[in-house]
Amino acid sequence: MSAKTEAHDRAAAFRRAELASFLRRKREATRPEDVGLPAGERRRTPGLRREEVAVLAHVGVSWYTWIEQGRELTMSVPVLEGIARALRLTPAENAYLREVAGVPLSPSDDEDLPPQGQQELLDSVQGRPAYSVDRYWTVMATNRMAEYVFGVQPGRNCLVDFFMEESVAQRYPHRDAVGRMLVAQFREHAARYAGDVRFADLIDELKEHLPAFRCLWDAHIIGMLPHGDLVYDHPHLGSLTFSTAVLTPFGVNDVRVFVYIPTEGTPTAALLDGVA
Repeated sequence: MSAKTEAHDRAAAFRRAELASFLRRKREATRPEDVGLPAGERRRTPGLRREEVAVLAHVGVSWYTWIEQGRELTMSVPVLEGIARALRLTPAENAYLREVAGVPLSPSDDEDLPPQGQQELLDSVQGRPAYSVDRYWTVMATNRMAEYVFGVQPGRNCLVDFFMEESVAQRYPHRDAVGRMLVAQFREHAARYAGDVRFADLIDELKEHLPAFRCLWDAHIIGMLPHGDLVYDHPHLGSLTFSTAVLTPFGVNDVRVFVYIPTEGTPTAALLDGVA
């Protein structure tokens, strides 16, 4: 078996396992009364039964069971839409379902790399911490203020630092909410690139070494977008508050630039003094 074929098979297996796990989680979290079914008194299965989802989605019971078993199947848009309706998926969860099911197709691994000039762009951002990450959330470049405020360094992975380094996580007063948001966004991003076997390797590594990440990942949190401002406790400047802008200035989603805009009350002058 060639390396390319092996990578393709591993990516397909990852996609099927994600789809099966996600559907089981959502089925078990959906109450019968939520979809107009009687709750009953002797339910051994939390949430809906597989046959109930199949009926609501207008698909065969065996077919739906095979999906949850992770079998290799080709699913049409109508089938996925029926399942999404049956499980009352949110728009974000529906989009995630389509991603892991392979509809629409994920971007190709051969997608052109973004143009150079990230460092020049970040250096031009004045008075605001800014850094760029690749599709795996590894920092590619950063301006001096981001280094000073958040301690980010090129080559460091944002998820690894947050979940492995207590000195990093403890600077977020709302660390539980931040952790859930990070994993939810990363899960949706991984689904977009489900054909990239490196995502499967990274997720396996994070789950193996980071119990907090594994717990949140297994919870299948979807659609948790940034809400409100980011509060951050700096060891020298005290409590800082930022609104966040996420940009894709290079025309592709592989590289994203995070820009943190100080809100009223955050000592902008002190931030500038720190990088002077």
